[in-house]
Amino acid sequence: MALVLLIDGHSQAYRAYFGMKTPLSTRKGEPTAAVYGFARKLLATLREVKPDYVAVA
Repeated sequence: MALVLLIDGHSQAYRAYFGMKTPLSTRKGEPTAAVYGFARKLLATLREVKPDYVAVA
């Protein structure tokens, strides 16, 4: 049976953005913490769970 991983993207991005002790940003000052944190958590989860399918909503 296939393993499907469903992710609430909005809550994960919110958590990643506000969970950083030091906010991340580009040289222009654009915030990047949400993207970085979301991608990092997603990759860690994919490595650990090894799902067949992934859906982010």
